[in-house]
Amino acid sequence: MKPLQTTQVTGAILVVLPKFIGDAINTLPAIDMLRELYPNNDIYLLARPFMCEIFARNTSEKLHVIADKRYESGNTHSVFAKAKYLKQYQFAMAILFRGSLSEALLCTFAGIKYILGYRQNGRTPLLSHGLKLNPNHHYIHRYCQLVNDCHGQPFKRYSLPKLSYQTTDMIVKHETHTPVAVYFGGKNKGPRHYPNELALQTLQRLAKQKEVHFYLLGDPSEKEESQQLASQLAADDISATVLTGTTSLSELVDCIAACQLMISIDSGPMHMAVAVNTPCVAIVGFGTSAWSVVAPKNKQFTALISQSCSLNEYEIITAISPQQITQAALELLAPD
Repeated sequence: MKPLQTTQVTGAILVVLPKFIGDAINTLPAIDMLRELYPNNDIYLLARPFMCEIFARNTSEKLHVIADKRYESGNTHSVFAKAKYLKQYQFAMAILFRGSLSEALLCTFAGIKYILGYRQNGRTPLLSHGLKLNPNHHYIHRYCQLVNDCHGQPFKRYSLPKLSYQTTDMIVKHETHTPVAVYFGGKNKGPRHYPNELALQTLQRLAKQKEVHFYLLGDPSEKEESQQLASQLAADDISATVLTGTTSLSELVDCIAACQLMISIDSGPMHMAVAVNTPCVAIVGFGTSAWSVVAPKNKQFTALISQSCSLNEYEIITAISPQQITQAALELLAPD
């Protein structure tokens, strides 16, 4: 493969983001590389509608966000319709951070000359610059390598993901209580969900050892479980606020940034915490990807990884005890 010269790319650049928020956050270092390589080109991020708002905060005069309405609820946009829409931007290059065939077809139909992506899912003939995917590479490494190798490896290292955030009044500043963000997931998270009975024991233990105020986070489908947990905490006179289902995605980022600690399962909120530099304890059972390729890279991050031998995927995460989580949380909250 002949390296792409930046002088060959004379127009706007399209970046196709992954479908999940955690994966999309992990593309930020690669996007920084693109901004350095192409300071004078307009760069457009094609994102699922629900995540546009947080990436819009990271935009500048030359960085923009386009909502991919193919994935908007109730919308019937096809690949052809979206390609026709994208043609108006006259993109000179596209970088596919999503590995599907449909994204390569989209860019081909949009008339984009240079298409960079991994050779997978039958799309190799559609790529002008393709790399072989090494599934052992961390996701951040994969995204950065795609930019770096296709341009002749001008970079030796990559940075870590950083999200912009704003101050929020949703997190109340207490003189004595430490704000702790909590996301145990709901049953919709399948085997990644940390069961409510164990979650309750964890928060009870932590509240006995430190003055804390818990902020329970999640999406609307998880609200009932959060309210149940909050009621059980209230019965023990433990202060907690249910923010589940009440925040936008950008407000969720702001809330996590305003807390002194995050306790989370392997999830988008976990990646948000790391990207705003909030110390985080992650509870890792059976996930959607191998943990080694998605694990955040941060000194204020502690991952508790299940050592369960259970053949039941839902039982794997239960091997991580409330005592372990409490101890990890106290260590991250301890002053230097």
